[in-house]
Amino acid sequence: MILLFGEEQDHDVRKLLTLADREEISRGLAAGRRLCDIAAVVGRDRSVISREVARHGGRAGYRAGPAEEAARVGRSRPKMFAVDRSPRLREVVTGLLQIGWSPASIAGRLPRLYPTDETYRVSHEAIS
Repeated sequence: MILLFGEEQDHDVRKLLTLADREEISRGLAAGRRLCDIAAVVGRDRSVISREVARHGGRAGYRAGPAEEAARVGRSRPKMFAVDRSPRLREVVTGLLQIGWSPASIAGRLPRLYPTDETYRVSHEAIS
C-alpha cells in the first residue's frame, strides 16, 4: 500500500510472466483456446497474453521455453546500443553525423529510408 495525501492506495506492481505461465499459455494455444480463456487461467489481462504470443512466434509458433529464454535475454542489463550491435546501422549513422545531421533527425529519418528493415530503428539517445 502507498500512502497518498493521507489515503491508502493500492499500487499494482507489474508481475513478470513465469515459465509456468508461459507453459500454460503454450498448452492453451495447442488446445485451440481463446486468448481471453488462457488469460483467465493464467490470471492476467488478455492484452498481456496477446502481446506475449505476438512477441514470441504467434499462435502457431509459440513455445514456452524459447519465450522464457527470449524474455530473460530481453531483461538483461546492461544492453548494447543498437548502433553498437549493427555495423550496417553504425556506418549509416556515422555517415549522417559526419555530414552534419543531428541525432534526432537521423532517428526520425531512418524508418523512412529503410521502411522494411527493423534493424534501422534507433533512438536519438542511442546516437548521442
